[in-house]
Amino acid sequence: MSIDTTFQPKTPTYVVDSSAPVTIDGRQDGVTSWRVRAVGAPGYIKWAQGSTNPGATVAPAVGAVMPNQIGANIYLPHYLDGIGAYLTWIGNAPFATSSFEVTGGSGGCSG
Repeated sequence: MSIDTTFQPKTPTYVVDSSAPVTIDGRQDGVTSWRVRAVGAPGYIKWAQGSTNPGATVAPAVGAVMPNQIGANIYLPHYLDGIGAYLTWIGNAPFATSSFEVTGGSGGCSG
């Protein structure tokens, strides 16, 4: 028996930029993973548990600790698993420059 690892969306897709944190509550939808896709330009996206503001993203530096933050290549989906189903997200750039599409779901080894 095989295991289906294809991403299955369970929430709407939300647009996230640097203008304001976006809270997505996927607990009632059975969210176990997240698909994140950078649009417009590569960038950094950060998250925090619940409705807590994750604060601004920080530019990477050698040896810097960047908790709950990833860099995302343009148009390539990134899958995050095991980080919770109720998160608040914020990006590093304004919508005119870059944004992220964030979708809660399950699975995520392929699109």
